[in-house]
Amino acid sequence: MQGKQKIIDDILSSARSAASDIVAEAEESTRVELEELRAELDAAQKESLEKAEAAAQELYAGQVKLGELEANKAILSAKQACVSAVYYGVKRKILAAKDAEYLKILQAVIVKYCEDGDQVIAAKSDKRVTAEWVKKVSTAAKKKLVLSKEKGDFEGGVILRNDKFDRDLTVDSIVEELKERTVFDTVSRLGL
Repeated sequence: MQGKQKIIDDILSSARSAASDIVAEAEESTRVELEELRAELDAAQKESLEKAEAAAQELYAGQVKLGELEANKAILSAKQACVSAVYYGVKRKILAAKDAEYLKILQAVIVKYCEDGDQVIAAKSDKRVTAEWVKKVSTAAKKKLVLSKEKGDFEGGVILRNDKFDRDLTVDSIVEELKERTVFDTVSRLGL
């Protein structure tokens, strides 16, 4: 029996040794796989952090650019408000001018743009443009002009009307035409 026991012991010893080798080999394989996995995870984490940093930098740069654009927009709006205030002041000055000065301005534009047979339409609120004054302008222009019974819905100036078309010589129109001709000079003088 002893021989049998020895064979069993040898088989068990050999099996234990083989099992121990298999376990050691599995542990080593697992350790290598874990190290490779850790290396992959570390690389992925590093790449993810680099991408996040780049995205943050891009977002920051975009926010800075957006802030610059908004600031430039606000500055432009302020400059436009300054220029508009200048021309609004011109309009107010024309409308508040003494009768002689106001009528002189109107006469100059009417003489320049009128045609024979034009009707002069004055503003509803304008008491300075009269039939007598229109006759004087007609003489100065050497054209037949008449004051229309129709009154315009504007603050000052006139509209010249004939069968073909109307010419807008309201104060708003006069100031707008002045603005178109002088805005660059105005901006320069304001230091804008």
